Amino acid sequence: MDNLFVPLIILLGVFIQSLSGFGLGLVAMPLLTSVIDVRVASPLMNLIALLTLLIISVYYRKKLEIKAIFGLVIASSFAIPFGVYFLKNIDPTISSTVLGMVVLGYGIYSLLGFPLPLIHSSKWGYGFAFCSGLLSGAYNTGGPPIVIYGSCCRWTPEQFRSNLNFFFFCNVIIVLVNHLLQGNITPEVLQLFMISLPMILIGLILGFFLSKNVNLLLFRKLVLILLSLAGLQLLIKVIVT
Repeated sequence: MDNLFVPLIILLGVFIQSLSGFGLGLVAMPLLTSVIDVRVASPLMNLIALLTLLIISVYYRKKLEIKAIFGLVIASSFAIPFGVYFLKNIDPTISSTVLGMVVLGYGIYSLLGFPLPLIHSSKWGYGFAFCSGLLSGAYNTGGPPIVIYGSCCRWTPEQFRSNLNFFFFCNVIIVLVNHLLQGNITPEVLQLFMISLPMILIGLILGFFLSKNVNLLLFRKLVLILLSLAGLQLLIKVIVT
């Protein structure tokens, strides 16, 4: 039964990522960890993200600003091994609790619409990128720090889609290497990845098609509500069990 839910969760996450420029890991990880172990969900999401972000980065390549994110990728790469180590060696209950708090906190903060300061110096980005690398290595949920940084830099929607997806693509390559070194890419992970391949393609096609016809502000609010509920559900599961 779990194998039936996994592709549907992947479809939802990929669709949201291709439509709004973020949300794959944030949406899918809390839902996946409700049906499979977090130590299986994280490397699985890494493989899903690798393929998804490669296709999206190629699709939005004309808007990419390499200079704006090169330093962010370097800073993030230093933090990723620590995140992967955390995932492998920390109790799953603690991992699920941290993941739930990150997702719920980001969802509520964004829904409340607190004004973000304008950042003039790119040096601030290194700290945001380091935090993103930690979350990417552990849970494939490195979005919040970089989304907040991009908002502080007043990136346009086009910059969000192109810069964020390429940044995350570079991240997942580094994360994949670390998962391979830690022995986390198991036959179970590969089997679930193969099952999910058709859903990845469907999610990408739907997202690209609807990106020009959907009110993205309204859609992102719905995504944030979904994120908040997913994070809350994960925390309740930890408390109950």
